[in-house]
Amino acid sequence: MTTVAIPSPPGLPLLGHLLEMNRDMPGFLQHAARTTGPVSRVRMGPLSMVLVADPLLVHDMLVRRPQEFAKSWRTARLIQGHVGDGLLTREGGEHRRHRRLMLPSLHTQRISRYGEIMVGESRRLADSWADGQQVEVVEQMTQLTLRIVGASLFTVDDDGAEVFAAVHDFVNSLNAYLLSFGLLPGWLPTKTHRWRKASVARMDRLSYELIRQRRERGGDGGDLLSMLINARDPEGGPALTDAEIRDELLTMFFAGHETSATALTWACYELARHPEIAEKLRAEVAEVLGERPATMADLPNLPYLGQVVKETLRRWPPGWLFDRTPVAETELGGHTVKPGQVLFFSPYVIHTDPAYWPEPEEFRPERFAPGVEIPREAYLPFGDGPRICVGNRFAEAEIALVLATLVPRVRLEPVSDQPVRLSGQATIRPRGGLRMTVRKAG
Repeated sequence: MTTVAIPSPPGLPLLGHLLEMNRDMPGFLQHAARTTGPVSRVRMGPLSMVLVADPLLVHDMLVRRPQEFAKSWRTARLIQGHVGDGLLTREGGEHRRHRRLMLPSLHTQRISRYGEIMVGESRRLADSWADGQQVEVVEQMTQLTLRIVGASLFTVDDDGAEVFAAVHDFVNSLNAYLLSFGLLPGWLPTKTHRWRKASVARMDRLSYELIRQRRERGGDGGDLLSMLINARDPEGGPALTDAEIRDELLTMFFAGHETSATALTWACYELARHPEIAEKLRAEVAEVLGERPATMADLPNLPYLGQVVKETLRRWPPGWLFDRTPVAETELGGHTVKPGQVLFFSPYVIHTDPAYWPEPEEFRPERFAPGVEIPREAYLPFGDGPRICVGNRFAEAEIALVLATLVPRVRLEPVSDQPVRLSGQATIRPRGGLRMTVRKAG
């Protein structure tokens, strides 16, 4: 094994890079990757983590040697207190079992059934906006995707107001905890810790009530909850317990709307900044759909829409930060890494690497045009390997159908010409939100 020391960007005594990470974590990691090298050590107070910025090394971890790397203790500390032991945190055989049980609910045929809900909720949102109204796009997209997840994956019976409010509070408390980096022990009665416990307790009560009601009703409601209750492992594993179902529900409530809402926010931002792209997209949708609503079957006939979605996920990958830890001492990029060492990688950093993406900060859907070669290892908006996001097809379809519904009906114009600042929470968002002005079509 080599013993070459892992380089580190200049930092402060004791604090290391903590202040820079708090100020602009995505920007700091991007700068560290470009100035320090493909593998660099990042220090946050007493914590030391290793940033892996070379796409080939990340591919090696995720695809070629996934059995040698597990989710780190950092993941457990930061999110298990919220989502429990769902797909995000499980390992080994239990992860594979849960994935087998989850996949049928997110099969293409099932997603096609969800498409009508995606389009209907998008039309309702567009109809609720008035010409000239200013809207907070992050908030609007969050509420939209939450309603889509609630209706298509969990079939909330009434208007869902209580459940949606609880999920919104749950996700916000998780984001606040992520921003604290989990540096303080959970037993300390800080404001963030109290908020976390209260939001999780509220979601527990609602989740177990949803499970109880569905078990009493029986049958297959065509949604994720019904399928998890009725699922039987083809390889003979046990059925899921209520606690396991609860954990997957909270995982999907979080991951199933937060990432799509963020991607849609950035799509609106880029279309507003590039009216020529928006007009080209609008023309394609009009030619293919006319006045009728979009369906899943239309998506293959809307190639430019697909390019816009993929370029949005390249430029602004919602799942922007992941981690691993070696199972045993191993070598990575000429450095020895030991068990317990937190390794993390960022699709945001990789997707803006000029060695793979010319002028990476420019928004160019044509990067994904037919015949254009894509750097396979340098495009991973949903991760890669056996832990690639189980809901990736659902998310891409949702983003495409929402855009195909909104673009013909409204134009969103920036309220300010000031560049956005980034906030690296569970997803990468515009710091302070994104206000835009609605212009109704026609």
